[in-house]
Amino acid sequence: MSAGWVAASVRVRALAAGRAGEEGAARLAAVRSWREAEDLLARWSYGVRAAEATGPEDLQRAVRETLLWQLRVLAGWAPAAGTGILRAAAARFERDNTLGRLRELDGGSSGAPYDLGVMETSWSVLRRAESSDRLRELLARTSWGEVPEGEADQLADLLTAAWLTRYAQAAPAARTWCARDLALAIARLRFVDGVHPGPALRQRVGPLLGHAWESATDLPSFAIGLPTGTRSAFADIASPSGLWRAEVRTYAAMEAEAAAMLRQGSPGPDVVVAGIALLSADAWRVQAAIATIDQGPAAREVLDVAS
Repeated sequence: MSAGWVAASVRVRALAAGRAGEEGAARLAAVRSWREAEDLLARWSYGVRAAEATGPEDLQRAVRETLLWQLRVLAGWAPAAGTGILRAAAARFERDNTLGRLRELDGGSSGAPYDLGVMETSWSVLRRAESSDRLRELLARTSWGEVPEGEADQLADLLTAAWLTRYAQAAPAARTWCARDLALAIARLRFVDGVHPGPALRQRVGPLLGHAWESATDLPSFAIGLPTGTRSAFADIASPSGLWRAEVRTYAAMEAEAAAMLRQGSPGPDVVVAGIALLSADAWRVQAAIATIDQGPAAREVLDVAS
């Protein structure tokens, strides 16, 4: 194994040690104000960015920015062969930047774009779009792929599918996690939004989810149509109102599986990918904890299920 992979593996273990974890997230959910949350976040990796927050949404943004910073740090330690893995993992933030730009072009508001640095693939081009139609034209010229006019309302899911498929190709160890995440996105689109995925989206999710789910009329039949390793998150969920449980199960399973990989693995790409999964799961859990602040015990059910 190259010295670069050894260095990146050591670094990702160190970053993972700075997680809040289940206990930390529970403590965070129990605070009485976001100011207290800010003080508590200072004990973990999120502290530097959380110090500039002016409210709960800023705290959640600080958590996401911390995850992006961690990916950029790992890119600096990994060998050249690892750059593709880290860039594919960070594509979620380029997706968010792109969706933010679309909101601006449609007259809405959007926060500052994430600073991608060396993690960007197409953002320097996409950010210059002068209209939503132009943005779709530019996307078609990049690795994000075409957004047909008839599926413009499914742009977010097309980008999500492109990101997760790209990451699964770059990091085979993350393939099952990517498939579960993508299944959640499609389930929400189909059964919460009531939108049937268009041809381009169905084609784009095929490599991870196959096509047996396409004829599903409810969540149980949708789950049956998914690849075997992707179904478990949807067990016993009969209605769209229960999809939050599928999300919790998805992150909890990823965290447990990644923790085992990190403990047992030798230095190399799989260990780095496992570390990324742990950091991502912790960022999700901490954001969920922030969302429950001052919302009462019922709002903490997500964290209880995730524990």
